[in-house]
Amino acid sequence: MKKSALNIISRAVLLLSLLSVILFAGCEREYVFRDGNETLSFSTDTVAFDTIFTSLGSTTQNLRIYNPVQEDVLIEAIELAGGDNSDFLVNVNGTAGSMIYDVPLRGNDSLFVFVEVNINPTSENAPFVVTDSLLVYTQSRIFTIQLMAYGQNVVALRKENLKTTTFTKDKPYLIYDWVVVDSAEMLTIEPGAKLHFHKDASLLVFGSLQVNGTLDEPVIFTSDRLDEWYEDKSGQWGYIQLMPGSREHVFDNAIIRNSTMGLVVDSVGVKPDDPPVYLHNVTIEHISSQGLIAQNSRIEASNSVFGNCGSASVALTLGGEYNFYHCTIANYFSFNYRSTPALIISNYFVDANDMEQYFSLDAANFYNCIISGRNRNEVEFDFQSEDDTKLDEMINVKFDHSIVKIEEAQQNFYSGFFDEGVLFNESPGFIDVAKYDYQLDSLSVARDAGDVNIAKQFPEDALGESRLDDKAPDMGAFERIDEL
Repeated sequence: MKKSALNIISRAVLLLSLLSVILFAGCEREYVFRDGNETLSFSTDTVAFDTIFTSLGSTTQNLRIYNPVQEDVLIEAIELAGGDNSDFLVNVNGTAGSMIYDVPLRGNDSLFVFVEVNINPTSENAPFVVTDSLLVYTQSRIFTIQLMAYGQNVVALRKENLKTTTFTKDKPYLIYDWVVVDSAEMLTIEPGAKLHFHKDASLLVFGSLQVNGTLDEPVIFTSDRLDEWYEDKSGQWGYIQLMPGSREHVFDNAIIRNSTMGLVVDSVGVKPDDPPVYLHNVTIEHISSQGLIAQNSRIEASNSVFGNCGSASVALTLGGEYNFYHCTIANYFSFNYRSTPALIISNYFVDANDMEQYFSLDAANFYNCIISGRNRNEVEFDFQSEDDTKLDEMINVKFDHSIVKIEEAQQNFYSGFFDEGVLFNESPGFIDVAKYDYQLDSLSVARDAGDVNIAKQFPEDALGESRLDDKAPDMGAFERIDEL
């Protein structure tokens, strides 16, 4: 009997033990928050923002707070030292404000603190600094994180029709929606001026555009996202378009980047007394579609770079007259697959009635240029005519002392387009296409391979270096200068 009773008791104890284990395993752990004697750690001691336009707001930065021990901690408060008057805004676990209370942080875990900044306009032209501190309270300590942003006042323009005026470098220009240069009016842009475009904003020119940058102070057309991550991102704003009937356009030492299309030239310079569009020392890059797209226009381009576009870097369509001197057309766009060659030349389009409309291509000349890229073929010709026997009279294309990456079939079919000194399908030997550096390395085949008579017309390269001090000029926009 005693043995039987002991067995019953033992089984009961075992059953209770198993039940306790099951119940314990099925319950969520209760967290006991310590008093904060152990220190927290932080991913950074300073949250810094790139230049922020006044009243525009910023992208969001973040920091992480780590609890490096097993016990849980209760952060009593996370506070902006500037309080409700701070230019900064904090968000923790979906709660935003200048003071956030009772933030739990489990052992060996971390949490994100998100920080934004909005800066009020001032009277200053130069960038200025706004600061604050983020205070993190536990029961026994106060931790301090520095917050810093550079503010910049701007001239904001939205749906503006401009009369004759001048943009200066005193303050950046921030463009929303569109800005139009009226017909018979001129927009002059002085050295060092910066035009920043909000999403989908564009500049439309019915009059004249004179961009007068210098080597030291180029004029910059770019987006309003100034964070470093956006520097090479395309499609952030619309485009610059020179409209039919506009005239007297000059782009000297200008940078156009981060847009959907770069520069659109539509039937400009076609009248007998109209000058061509002049592009000198122009860089068009980080474009989601075409970099330079011209339709039945006249363009003179020199010392210019057309690179990193989601479609063609240069598209010369509907005929026209084009001359490129010491230009680099280099497309190594890597953000998505690009099926379009870097250079397209055509002379027709199909209208709304499904009829082909033809134009004469009076000239498409490339002297001392480089046309290359990531794809196997980087040149495409597309020509049509009502009478194929007259097509040769309508089409005038010449490559002279240039590197051309082109499929052999096209090279053979259009062999008459290629003049003296053309190098087919050679690697240009750029320094670093991943960093968009299209200068030539020391072993580049483009070195000393240009025509000196062309170089004499453009004796300095895109960086102001002489082309005439060594054996012969280099192809492309940049002259290789070896250090002594």
